Amino acid sequence: MENLEREEKLEKNKFEEIIDEISSTDVTVYERLNASNDKEAKEEFLENPDLIHPRNEYGNLKIEEVGQNLEKIEQIREEMKRSWLTDKEERLAEVLIDENQKKNDFLMANYAYNNATTPEERLKAAEWHKEANEALYGKVDEGTFYALLSEKLEKVKADTPEKKMELEALKLEIGPIPENGIERFKPKEETVQRFSEIVNDFFGGFLKHIPEKEELTSEEMVSTINEILTEEIGEDAGYVARVDEKASNASANHEERVIKFPEGKTYPIDKAKALICHELGTHVLRAIPYLENDIEAFSKGLPGNETFDEGVAKCVEQAIKGKYEDSGIDHYINIGLATFKGKNFREIYNIQTSLKSLSGMKNTTTLNAVQRCFRGTGELVNNKDLAYYNGANRVWKYIEENIDNPELMDNLFLSGKANIEDKNQERLVYETKTGGI
Repeated sequence: MENLEREEKLEKNKFEEIIDEISSTDVTVYERLNASNDKEAKEEFLENPDLIHPRNEYGNLKIEEVGQNLEKIEQIREEMKRSWLTDKEERLAEVLIDENQKKNDFLMANYAYNNATTPEERLKAAEWHKEANEALYGKVDEGTFYALLSEKLEKVKADTPEKKMELEALKLEIGPIPENGIERFKPKEETVQRFSEIVNDFFGGFLKHIPEKEELTSEEMVSTINEILTEEIGEDAGYVARVDEKASNASANHEERVIKFPEGKTYPIDKAKALICHELGTHVLRAIPYLENDIEAFSKGLPGNETFDEGVAKCVEQAIKGKYEDSGIDHYINIGLATFKGKNFREIYNIQTSLKSLSGMKNTTTLNAVQRCFRGTGELVNNKDLAYYNGANRVWKYIEENIDNPELMDNLFLSGKANIEDKNQERLVYETKTGGI
């Protein structure tokens, strides 16, 4: 009996050791691919119409570490072949290591393209980048892209001769748009209203800390979030909010456990409430219960979680406002324009600027959205932001199917950074909650 217990302990320690090794190769891809000179590069792009794309620098990439991660992943795979892992442990370890390999491989592909010195090297790197991009983030659907673009153009009211000329010029710039019969999903109004009531009640403790002002500055957002963390979750919540001079958007970084806000921004109060429930109430709240778990992926993100996690965040944001809105349409269109129309950075920026102008909308977010579309190279499309449209659609479908389920909010918020639509991950979460892993 004593020998059996010792052997089981050795096996458990080996599994934990392998999981720790795998976790050490994890990276936050978008942080690494953000331009380290983002602000200066975008300012120069706006001032110089001859630039096809901003002259981005990628000082955050840390390519030596990426190379070490890929080498380590291969070593871990060899180690797993010689280990005493159970089938369940091996399955989980393989899922985690496969995801980390995709992340590091995509970073390396970006580096290879940016540092290619010959046309042949550049072409080879571009092919590698495309494969790695789609392996990590999935593919853009051509029918959905054209449906969204067609809807966007149909909403334009060209009620003057000048606008009619601008619209025709825009259509010419975009090129032919084939007809398709795709009917897009949208949740029922009843679903949105019921979920809105549930969410506002669920986040009541958070919302009471938000000052009743017309707008909040980045500094006030940070102060409010830190107050919520301390008073509603506890002083050992594990996360902190701060203003970051390098940030261009509000975001949650799970490696650093920081919620970042850009300098000098203000948020209308409705947007502020929705954003706090998006970043803190969803991205962070889904991670916090699992911060001490031996398997970091439950707090940082299991494979494929990003789309579902972002979908939950967008649905919560809309529920706080009490109104359904299409999510990530511009991101999806940008990626589609690059993928199916071969448009470069400047062309997509001009198309979106024209669309905003014709629609009577402000052009404040266009450049940042296009920068994200080409994040990492400025030239090759990055599919990460498909998650906004795909994620919200998937989660609203899930909510509509489970609106009467008393475990709906537990499934959305207390299942870690998992995709609960994935039966394997759902089982892993259950086993973790009941002490099975």
